[in-house]
This record gives sequence, C-alpha cells and structure tokens, in this order.
Amino acid sequence: TKYDMCRRRKGGRCTKGTAGFAYVGGACVVNKRLEKVNSVAIIEDTGGFSGIIVAAHEVGHLLGAVHDGSPPPTYLGGPGAERCRWEDGYIMSDLRHTEKGFRWSPCSVSSFHHFLNGDTATCLYNSPHEDESLPRVLPGKLLSLDAQCRRDRGTSACFKDERVCAQLFCFDSGSGYCVAYRPAAEGSPCGDGQLCNSGRCQVEHENIIPDYSQQTVSYVRRNGQTVSLDGNSTISRKQSIL
Repeated sequence: TKYDMCRRRKGGRCTKGTAGFAYVGGACVVNKRLEKVNSVAIIEDTGGFSGIIVAAHEVGHLLGAVHDGSPPPTYLGGPGAERCRWEDGYIMSDLRHTEKGFRWSPCSVSSFHHFLNGDTATCLYNSPHEDESLPRVLPGKLLSLDAQCRRDRGTSACFKDERVCAQLFCFDSGSGYCVAYRPAAEGSPCGDGQLCNSGRCQVEHENIIPDYSQQTVSYVRRNGQTVSLDGNSTISRKQSIL
C-alpha cells in the first residue's frame, strides 16, 4: 500500500514509522469461527521499491520467524531467536546497514525448519498455480537511484557508489542532511558499470537473477515425512525443506 501505516496506541494515538505487519506463524491459519485470516501481510511502499526488504521480513514472520533477539511465541513454540543479536542486522532486524540485511540469521532458519515441519504448514505443500511468467528484470533497472529517492522522500540520491547497495542515502529537505533507512533496489547502478546484488556492488553477469522456474518439485506428507511427488527425494521432519 502507499498509505502511511502507523501503530495505534492506547488512547487512539497513532504512531507513524510502521512499514509492515504480519502474524508470526500465520501462514495457513484461517479461523472461520472468528472470520479471521492470519495468512496475510501488509507492506508500505511508496513506489520506490522501499517495501522489498520489508516484504521479506513480513514473510519471515508468516513462516514462524520472530525478531532476532526475541523468544518464541507461546502459541507456536520453536527455537525462537534469543541467541541471535538484533544488532547483527539480518532480515529479522531493522538495522540493515550491511549485506547481512539480505540474509536470514541462523535463528530465523531454525524457526523456518520448526514451522514448516509442523502440522499448521500443510497448505504450503500444495502445487502452486502457474500463470503467465512475468519479465525477469531487477527493480533497480526500472528506477534510477534519484527516482527511488524521489518516490521515498521527494528528493535525490546523495551518493551513487558502492555505498548505496547497503544504504541508499537520500537528501532530506527538512533537516538538510542525507538520510538512509533502506538499501537501493537490487540491480541499481553502484558505479564503474556495476550493479547492486544482495547488498554488494558486483559486476553484472548473465545469471544475476536466479531462475527457479524449472525447479517445481511438489511435496506431500507421508508417515511423518515430507516426500517429493517425483519420488526422488525424502525429507524427514527434522530436516530442512527450504
């Protein structure tokens, strides 16, 4: 959404700064009695691709990951993330100042294992609907760095070098300073003919966008195990299905 999201406090006051919302472990959860669907997330994006990393963060919540440094929710159980520091700046933090902001912490991965091997995640084993393929174009090739800043703050980019891959600094007309709160979109130019890729400034290569279109393996649950329908692989409940 392009609407300015906020968090409503006691007394009705709404505090701005919320960029997304999702229920932890909400994937597949539909309460028909209460007419409540938890398997959704909402993201704020003003059109400059600022919501991409936020979307990954919220999907992480839906798949059972809590914020790094936090215990597991009582209703879900699992390993939680108390042994992973918020300050390390992985996806399930909001301190994304390095390339770690494009990666999951070990705690998040463990939480995914716990959730996806549980009984509430069975809806994720269905065969996905296939529609017309979208063009495989990195978003940073669709909007320049200045255009991304214009969408976010109505201004221009302060730097156009390798720094933008971890933090896109945009001029803030109110303070007169350069302000960064998210990285440039993947594929953004970062100088010397290179592009941003997972927080790094790298030379563009032919396979810079992973192609998963031919890797469509479906899974079902049989006798406590996750089994691929092609019969070529079996994954036990204690192993990863990611």
